[in-house]
Amino acid sequence: MSISQNFPEEGPTLNLNFAGSKTLDPRITFSRTTTGTYMDANGLIVTAPADAPRFDHRYVNGEIESLGLLVEEERSNLFTRSEEITTAYFGGGGTIGTDTILNPYGISSSVSYVTTSERVRLFNADGYSTLAFSFFSKKRFGGLERDYAYIEIFQVAVGGGSLQAYYFNYDGNNSDGTYVKDVKTEQYPNGWYRFSCRLVARSDYNGGTFSTTSRVDIEGGYSDNYVWGIQVEAASFATSYMPTSGSTATRNPDNVSMTGDNFSDWYNQSEGSILWRGTIDSLPISGSRIFQIYNSSTDTGKMAISVENNGLMYMRVRKTNETTQTYGLGTVSYGSEYKISLGVDGSSLCLAVNDEIKTTISDSFILSSSDTLIFTDLRDLGGARKFTTRHTGLSYYPTRLTNAQLQTLTK
Repeated sequence: MSISQNFPEEGPTLNLNFAGSKTLDPRITFSRTTTGTYMDANGLIVTAPADAPRFDHRYVNGEIESLGLLVEEERSNLFTRSEEITTAYFGGGGTIGTDTILNPYGISSSVSYVTTSERVRLFNADGYSTLAFSFFSKKRFGGLERDYAYIEIFQVAVGGGSLQAYYFNYDGNNSDGTYVKDVKTEQYPNGWYRFSCRLVARSDYNGGTFSTTSRVDIEGGYSDNYVWGIQVEAASFATSYMPTSGSTATRNPDNVSMTGDNFSDWYNQSEGSILWRGTIDSLPISGSRIFQIYNSSTDTGKMAISVENNGLMYMRVRKTNETTQTYGLGTVSYGSEYKISLGVDGSSLCLAVNDEIKTTISDSFILSSSDTLIFTDLRDLGGARKFTTRHTGLSYYPTRLTNAQLQTLTK
C-alpha cells in the first residue's frame, strides 16, 4: 500500500489546531473565573484575564515553541510575598540588594538578590506531606558569578527542622536529593530560569508533615543571583505562576468543552476516529481524562484517554453491556509530545500511539447518546481529578479509519 493510501481520503469534520492557530473554535465553551499566567510567543510571562484561554509556549534550543491550549486544575500559592523580597518582609541576616532589570514579565523593575548569609520568610503549609516549590532565578553578573541559586527549605522553622539545602543549577544538572525530588529547569530567552521541584516532608518533624512555620531561606552567602516569583503549592508538581502580594492567591480551574449542536454537527454516533496531539505535564491523584466524549446527563463515558496515578495511560470505551473497557497505552513520559489515535465502530477498535499500534480489538462497542467533548476533565469528583495538559490539537473523522491510517496519523 502506498503512503498516500494510508491517509484518509476525506478530511476531518472537526479539526482543532490550538498550537498553530492560538485561538479557540467558536463552538468551544471556555471558562476560568480568575486570571492565569503563561509563556507567550515572545518567551515572556503574561497574564490572561478571567475566562480567557492560555496558549502556552516553551523555550528549547534557542527557539520558542508553541505548545497549544493550557488546561490546569485549581491551585493556590501559599507563599504570600512572591516577588517582594525586601527587608520589610524577609528576616535573616543577609543584605538584600536590588537592581533595575527586566523581570520575567519583560518589565523593567527592581529585582532582588541576597548577599552575605541568608534572608528568610515563613509560610503556612501545615498538615501537608508533599509540596511543589518553584521560583525564578537569573545570573547576576558582577556578583559571585555562580551558575546556580542556593536555597534551603525548612519543614519547621527551627535550626533542626531543615528539610534540605539545594543547589539549583542553571545547566539543568539537578538530580534528586533526599527530600527535594523531580527538579525541573525551564529556560526563558531573557536569561531567566524557572526551577520547580517536589518537596517530601521528613518523618521526624511535625508528624511527618510541613508546619505553620515552614520557611524558605535564600542563601546569599553561597550565591547572590536574582530570585523572583517564589511559589509553594500543596501538590506534587508545580503549575503556572501565581503572583502574591501579602496573602495567598488562587487560580481556578480551566474548563473546556463542546456540547449540544456544537458537538452533534461533527460527531457520528455509529463510528468514528480521533487524533489527539499534546503534552502531559503531571501525574494525577487519581484517574484523569485527557479528553472525553460522553453523555453529560448520565455522566457515562463512551470514549476517553486517561492517565492514572501510577503513570499509566489508558483508553476507556464503553461496551454494549454498559461496562467500561480499558486498554493500556503504556507509561507516560511527562513533557513529551504524544500523538494518539483511536478508531472505533460497533464491532472493532484500534489504538495507535506515536507511530505504534497498541491495541486492535474485535468486540461490541457503543458510541450512541454521547453529546459532549471535554478537554482535560477537571470536574471535581471527590477532589481526585488534578491534572495539567497542553493540547496541541484534536481531529475527528466520522468514519472508522483503517488501522494503517490510524498509525500513519500518529507519525
